[in-house]
Amino acid sequence: MVKTADEWQENAQKYQFQLQNDLLQFLAIPSVLDPETATFQKPFGVGIDKALQFIADLGNRDGFSVQRVADNMVVVIDYGPENAEETVGVLSHVDVVPGNDAAWHVTLPFSPKIIGDRLYGRGVHDMKADLMASYYALKQLKDEGFVPKKKIRLIFGSDEESDWRDMQKYLSEVGEPTLGFSPDGTFPVVPGEKGVQTIEIKFQADDDFDHNLYQLLKFESGNRDNVVPGVATACVKLPDNQDINLFLAKFEQYVTSTPLITGVGQYADGNIRLTLYGKSVHGAYPEDGLNSATFLANFLMQYPFKNQAHAFLYLLGESNHQDVFAEHLGLAFHDAVMGDLTMNIGQVHYILGKSGYIRIQFRFPVGVTETAILTQVQRHMGGLDAKVFKESRFGSQPHMVDLKDPIVTTLQSVYAQHTHTDKTYKISNGGSYARLLKRGVAFGGQFPDVAVMSHQPDEYVEITNIPRAQAIFAQALYELTKS
Repeated sequence: MVKTADEWQENAQKYQFQLQNDLLQFLAIPSVLDPETATFQKPFGVGIDKALQFIADLGNRDGFSVQRVADNMVVVIDYGPENAEETVGVLSHVDVVPGNDAAWHVTLPFSPKIIGDRLYGRGVHDMKADLMASYYALKQLKDEGFVPKKKIRLIFGSDEESDWRDMQKYLSEVGEPTLGFSPDGTFPVVPGEKGVQTIEIKFQADDDFDHNLYQLLKFESGNRDNVVPGVATACVKLPDNQDINLFLAKFEQYVTSTPLITGVGQYADGNIRLTLYGKSVHGAYPEDGLNSATFLANFLMQYPFKNQAHAFLYLLGESNHQDVFAEHLGLAFHDAVMGDLTMNIGQVHYILGKSGYIRIQFRFPVGVTETAILTQVQRHMGGLDAKVFKESRFGSQPHMVDLKDPIVTTLQSVYAQHTHTDKTYKISNGGSYARLLKRGVAFGGQFPDVAVMSHQPDEYVEITNIPRAQAIFAQALYELTKS
């Protein structure tokens, strides 16, 4: 079955009509974590359960061995010898982050649409298109009559965008494959992923309703730790002697004089409502975004708010504004192989008279500890009276596979053949399921020099890249399991 890269590519093209039809149906499923519809049988809600069942139905349709395992959180599709001593795993996830209808322009998040060479829809980039490409890679091998010497297991999880409860249960129940990859990253191969640590700052907001003071009634931004918030809103009450129109004019001046952000201020029912739009991107790469929360706080902190409101705004709008490398916190760190520590202020919640929080997610290389992150955040709270908590997350430590391991060298070689490039690798700020395997790497489907659209409004992939990825995955599985 020795074939050239061009032959792998030609064979992958034959599947694109069917793949695209399946993918459009898959994208229309709002597979977002929904605790309100969660049950024992559907642990993450109706949408995610429907997406898992959709994948299981594909596997049954195409004659694979299919199981729902780990308390219905995971679907596995097997191909190859049942009693094989080694298993090559391919780890994907069906869940996606929420889609904000108001922020989308080309289509609605769960109404996928093709325009030219772009396929738009929530989760198409992260990671439904690459999941489908890896599934069709296995189907391609099966249809061609390839009989692997090792078992190939496609593992479809459902809690990657939240707490990884699916994989924690799966690995404790079933165990990990011998080696494997996750197509939830980038090309070429990614043998190393940074650690992920979330810090929550909890505080009690002010409860002083003095009409002679500036009052921060409400401040909200973000709904995911791993997304740079693109929208922030605040509700403010001015002292009786202040000019409301002047305040609104200054806000308009702030947003128009600051590149790439926009906003609108409105007065109603005695209060001012401010909405500021930044740039939402994946929280793994906060330097590519514009954090709406810190920009809005940066504007508001010029006014004489008191006590907790002042400290809250200063912490966001001065101390940590546009500081994605955490220099102010004393956490700036660069590793020669894994790169820089970064941080994303992903969620902010403040309501007058109630408890509030700030959630910050850090991506850190080898050489930084979770304790150091917690300690430095605690030391730099300024005047905010708050408690700081470190969240424990499954698979949170930095991950690095030996560069000489066959899972690295084989995938390097396959990608180099298809792209006529040198054999190389990358380190990722993102976290894929691959980090849960001792011999696990991320591999595709993001091609270099293609825009990273995960978690963004109008998320899309370039359709012509899907068969390219499928062919690479197919040859990779062939090379890893032929002997």
